[in-house]
Amino acid sequence: MIYESSTGEYYSGLDIWMRFESGLWEPHDWSQETGQEWVQTETGEVLTLTPIPESELPDELSVTEAEDVDYLRE
Repeated sequence: MIYESSTGEYYSGLDIWMRFESGLWEPHDWSQETGQEWVQTETGEVLTLTPIPESELPDELSVTEAEDVDYLRE
């Protein structure tokens, strides 16, 4: 699943999970009805994440599957 954030950025489910695991984001709320999620960033900002089908991504974006991902805290 791909999510569009309230800041216009796009995240995969893996991106979101990695941010939770690293402590950069914390789950805030979730809607079973719409699938939207709200997360709080380490700076205290609350982002809305809205699920979208890959077919609705802008043409300049593509999705790549990663077999092994190393995540470094920025």
